[in-house]
Amino acid sequence: MNIPRIQIQQGYSQIGLQITKGQQSIEQPRPSINMTQNQAILEVEQAKGTLEIDSRKAWSALGRARFEEITDRIAQSSLQISMQNIGKIAQNGDRMMATHEGGNVFAEIARNNVFEERPRVEITGDPGYDNVDITYIPGQVQTNYIPGGVSFNPETFKPVIDYYPGKVNPYLINQNFIFMSATGKQLDAVV
Repeated sequence: MNIPRIQIQQGYSQIGLQITKGQQSIEQPRPSINMTQNQAILEVEQAKGTLEIDSRKAWSALGRARFEEITDRIAQSSLQISMQNIGKIAQNGDRMMATHEGGNVFAEIARNNVFEERPRVEITGDPGYDNVDITYIPGQVQTNYIPGGVSFNPETFKPVIDYYPGKVNPYLINQNFIFMSATGKQLDAVV
C-alpha cells in the first residue's frame, strides 16, 4: 500500500552584514608660548673724585710761606735764641764768680763774644721730599640694578576630535522558507 507522505523542508534565513568601521581623527594644534623678555637695567652713578694738593710745606721750605707762618717762625726762633743767650749769660756769670780758679775769664768771654758764630733766625721750613701732601678722595659709586625677566603667556588649544561612526548594512542572503510536499497517489482517500 502506498501511504502518502508529507515532506517538510525548512530553510533558514541567512543575513549578511556589510560593516564599515568607524573612523576617529584627533588633531592637536601646537600651543603658542607668547614669550617676552624684559631687559635688565643697570644704572651706575659715580660722583667725581676729589684731589687735594697741599704744597704749603714746600713753599715754606723755600721761604715763601704765608705771612702768619713766617712771623710765627720768627717769634719761636727768637724765643729759642733768647733762651740760649740767657743760658750763656748765666754760664758766663758762673765763670766770673769762680775767680779762685784762676785765668783771665773776662778776656776769654770777650774773645768768645767777638769770634763766636751768632745764631740765625730761621724763616724757612725743613726741606723734604714729602713736603707736598696729596690726598685723593674717590667719588662714591651708586649702582641700581633692576633685574629683567622672562614672562610667558602660553596659549593652548583644545584637541580637534572628529568621529565618523561606522555603518552596518544588513542584507538578506537566503530567505527562510518552509516547503511542504505530499507524495503518494491517494491523498483524498480515507484510510
